[in-house]
Amino acid sequence: MDPASGLTRRVGVGWAIGELGIATYIGITMSYLLFYLTQALGISPVWAGLALLIPRLWDALIDPLVGAISDRTRSRMGRRRPYLLVGGLTFGVMFAFLFQAPADASEGVKIAYVIALYLLTSTAFTFYDVPYSSMAAEMTTDYRVRTRLTGFKMVAARIGILVAVIAAPLIFNSQETLVHGFAVMGMVAGAYMVLSGLWAFFATRDAPQIVRPAEPFDLRAEYRALRENRPFLILWTTFLFQNFAIGASATTLIYLVIFVMKIDAALVGAMVATSAVGAMVATPFWVRLAQRGKQKAYAAGIVGAATLSLLMLFMPAGLPVALFVALFLIGLVDGGTQLCPNAMVPDTVEYDEERTGQRREGAIFGTWLLCRKLGMAMGAFIASLFLSAFGFVAGADAAAQGENALLGIRLSYTLVPCVLWVCAFFVLRAYPLTEARFEELKRNISAARAAKETA
Repeated sequence: MDPASGLTRRVGVGWAIGELGIATYIGITMSYLLFYLTQALGISPVWAGLALLIPRLWDALIDPLVGAISDRTRSRMGRRRPYLLVGGLTFGVMFAFLFQAPADASEGVKIAYVIALYLLTSTAFTFYDVPYSSMAAEMTTDYRVRTRLTGFKMVAARIGILVAVIAAPLIFNSQETLVHGFAVMGMVAGAYMVLSGLWAFFATRDAPQIVRPAEPFDLRAEYRALRENRPFLILWTTFLFQNFAIGASATTLIYLVIFVMKIDAALVGAMVATSAVGAMVATPFWVRLAQRGKQKAYAAGIVGAATLSLLMLFMPAGLPVALFVALFLIGLVDGGTQLCPNAMVPDTVEYDEERTGQRREGAIFGTWLLCRKLGMAMGAFIASLFLSAFGFVAGADAAAQGENALLGIRLSYTLVPCVLWVCAFFVLRAYPLTEARFEELKRNISAARAAKETA
């Protein structure tokens, strides 16, 4: 795959399998966690949104710190792999307990339980996700190989989401009550996450590493380096708007399918999975397109996402086939809007190294994942506010929801994301890091290292 660095296809694919658990976690929490709180536990939308927002913000805020810690970790297993082992074992277990909330307790107790368990789950997830993602920048420094490596990861992500969103509704609808159904689902999904994490840990035993002297931790220096990394800041802001849009739409989709489109709840899993299928099918195309220019490919995906979001505003109710087609098209575009930015962010590590002489894969990827989590958290919270503001009734069926509630669901899924995608497009236009500039950065870094060694 990359003979120069020693990265083999076996290691690359094995590392990518670690994304299955991450995708399952994200897919279930974004698609079904708010639904679990409102429909299984009977918590009002605004309080449910707040209960999910607090742990998600905490999770996002500790990402850069965890990344900086992993940058400075020294062990016989390398800088990142110890966290794959510990984090991979714990976040799946905590996830299972998250869905064991005491359904007969008061609303306050249920909210407190969800906040506490979600905090624990999120923290364990961060200690796995940040070091895992950081490995993309140190296993290879080849501009195009990074795109292919990210392609493996994105295919695994789509498979993980596909399995999660299809299996989860089948499991939580298989029991007598949603409470019991979600409890079983949590245990099954948690075991799957643990298996995925352990697979990545063992598969990356021979993965290439970049070993550099440990630098003293200086929070101000870390913050300053990130702030002055212009390509990273532009990409980060673009991705933030993108994840605002995704958070709002992903959280609202299950409500759109059941309450607005009046489609049988048994089709929810298949509906949610359709986008994942489209993205998986389209990923090889986006890999080839991105190798010709990552920024241009990303911009094309954003334009497509904004257009499809707006068109969904006019989707008539009661047409499941049309919704399947629309979601498949959205998935085709989503394949690019996920692949391209995740293939671009490793390149910003070299931009920082040329300026500062240090490699901050962990800090950069930690801040990058902060962006994803913060964006999705706020997007999901926006969705909960829309549900509440437009009068959605928690725990009630479709017949009990008023027209305003249905309008709020539709706007949260379509118009809000469309505006956010447009914002992302205009920010991305300022991104300066082309392939030619990246190769220049690598030459400058090599020259600086050689000069330092001979000094």
